[in-house]
Amino acid sequence: EHERWTPQPEPSQVDLIAEGVKGFARTPAEVAGRVLGALGRPRDIAGQALEAAEGVGEIVWAGLNPAPETPLNVPIGPHRRFVGVRAELRDFKLVKDTFGGTVNDVVLTAVSGSLREFLGRRGVRCEGLELRALVPVSVRTKEQHGQLGNQIAAMRGPLPVYVADPVARLRAVKAGMDDLKRSKQAVGAEALASVQAFAPPTVLAQASRLNFSTRLFNLIVTNVPGPQFPIYARGREMQDVFPVAFLPEDHALAIAIMSYNGKVNFGLLGDYDAVPDLQEIGDGIEQALAELVALAKKRGGPKERPKARSLSGR
Repeated sequence: EHERWTPQPEPSQVDLIAEGVKGFARTPAEVAGRVLGALGRPRDIAGQALEAAEGVGEIVWAGLNPAPETPLNVPIGPHRRFVGVRAELRDFKLVKDTFGGTVNDVVLTAVSGSLREFLGRRGVRCEGLELRALVPVSVRTKEQHGQLGNQIAAMRGPLPVYVADPVARLRAVKAGMDDLKRSKQAVGAEALASVQAFAPPTVLAQASRLNFSTRLFNLIVTNVPGPQFPIYARGREMQDVFPVAFLPEDHALAIAIMSYNGKVNFGLLGDYDAVPDLQEIGDGIEQALAELVALAKKRGGPKERPKARSLSGR
């Protein structure tokens, strides 16, 4: 007869404080080692400190400029819709090789084109309107490679829905992402993460809210590069991968993208009530990509038709 399992009691406030103090007590020794190592290169450390301070300042400035209000930023319920979109990686490469930018720039441009049509159907004027996408970026250092846990910075990427021309929209996305890469936001986010080990709970909570405030973005758009070769499980080839993100509070749409074996698959997750037309957003991504591919071929690219089709489900 098996012994009956009894869970450990929930830790009390005193227990939690004691564990926190134990962790805090270990931290100064680690920092002391870093400080001793830094004494031999004060100029490098001063430059890193200045860069981190500038990065934190940019995050604070972003916090003072919230994302615009849209039909996507409404209270959400417990039910979801899901739509998958298949596309070919070669189409994204054709567009970026023809007009410049990266595969991710083309992804954001296709998403922007679809959201422009979505907002138009909802009666929203897009003139001068630029949405902001939360784009997760890894800030894991070389020293942290192989460690457990995530080291993620939240960057705000541009979705210029105000631009009607597809190529001009791509160039606007590229310019915005280039500016973002030149900024110090990722460095500032890493600085906030590293200081959390010393911060009192109140400061830690405020820093976390600052770095992941839902006021700062309209939707999550996360692009994960996958293996460009087939993967097998028990002798069966995996045909497709459709990633699924999550919906933060007051955010009715999240888009995850993953490339795999020559394909780029989109997973659109929407609130069931707030986004009943999620399939149309998926169709809009296909259409926006097809427009870019057609323009690239007109410029002199190969004459193959883009292969993109959607899957829908609830």
